[in-house]
Amino acid sequence: MKESTSLDIIMNYLPVEIRDRLRSTDWKRLSKATEIRFYLDRPVTFILPDGVYFLTSQGTSASPNNTACVKCKRADIDYIVDSITHYSFHAHINELKSGYIMLENGIRTALSGAYNQDGLLTTITGLSFRISRCIENCATDLFKLVTDERCGILICGGVNSGKTTILRDLCRLVGSHRKTTLIDERNEIACTANGRICNDVGTLTNVLSDCPRDKGIVTAVRNLSPDYIFCDEISTESDIDALMCVRGCGVEFCATVHADNMCDLMHRSFADRLISSGLFEYAVFLAGSTAPSVITEIRRLDSDDTTFDLTGSDCVWRNNRICNVGQVKK
Repeated sequence: MKESTSLDIIMNYLPVEIRDRLRSTDWKRLSKATEIRFYLDRPVTFILPDGVYFLTSQGTSASPNNTACVKCKRADIDYIVDSITHYSFHAHINELKSGYIMLENGIRTALSGAYNQDGLLTTITGLSFRISRCIENCATDLFKLVTDERCGILICGGVNSGKTTILRDLCRLVGSHRKTTLIDERNEIACTANGRICNDVGTLTNVLSDCPRDKGIVTAVRNLSPDYIFCDEISTESDIDALMCVRGCGVEFCATVHADNMCDLMHRSFADRLISSGLFEYAVFLAGSTAPSVITEIRRLDSDDTTFDLTGSDCVWRNNRICNVGQVKK
C-alpha cells in the first residue's frame, strides 16, 4: 500500500468545491490523517495523530465553531455516495448492509444514517474515510518471540492504540515464513478491494475477508492447514467457543483484544476461558493512542509473577535484568 496516494484517491471521490478547498491547505500535514469525516451539516473533519482539525475557507482550524468552517451539504453527501458506488447504489447492497465500502489503497469508507427494517442503510447522513496505514517492522520484537517460542499472543490496547497495525505487520512477518490464515472479519487488515489484497500480509497467508471469526477459525483449521491463525478483536463467547473447538490441532493464534492493561483484560467476560484455554502464552500491552503500536509490556499468561516491561526496541525487562526478546523462555 502506498500511503502517499491515499489522500489523492479520496480527493477523486469529493465534490469539486471541497476538493479545491483541500488543495489550498497544508497538503503534507493532512496526508498524515487517519480519518477524514463528512457529516451532514457539520464541518469537514480530519483526524490526525496530534489532534482533530476542521476544514475552513482559509485552511484548517482546531475549533468546529470557526465561522469559516466548510460544512457538508446534502448535495455533498449524495455526490460522495454516488462516486464511491460508481453511480450504482444497488450493486453495493451487501456492503451497505455491513456499513462500509472498501476503496483502493485499503481505504475503508464507513457509512452512517438510517437503516430500514431489512437492515439496509437507505438514508446516508455521514461518511468517514479511514486510511489504513502499514508500519513495516513495528512487530519485529513480537516476531522474534512468536517464532522462537512457537507461541500464541494476545495484542491488547485501547482505541487507536495500533492493535490492528501491529497485528497486520506481525501477520506479514510470520506469513512470509510459515503457512498462515488471516481471518479479516471487518476487512481492516488485508483491506481487500475488488478482489485484490491491498496490504502485504505475507506471501504464505490465506485471507478470509468479511468472514465471521468463529466460522473462519474452524474453516481455516479444517481446510487450510495453517501453522498460525491471525484475527482481530476477539470479543464474543462464540469466538471463544471456536478457539476451544480447535484447541489441540497444532495451530498457534495471534489476536487482538480491547484492553488497556491486565486488570482491564481480566474484567472482560470471556477472559477466564480465553486465558485458561492455553492457546495464548503472552499478552502484549500497547501504550495507547498517544504512541500507536508502541509496546509497553509483555506478560506471560501462565504465571502470576512474571511481567516484562519493554525498555528498548530489542529488549524486555525480566526479573530485574535485561534480555533479548528471543531469549524469553518459559
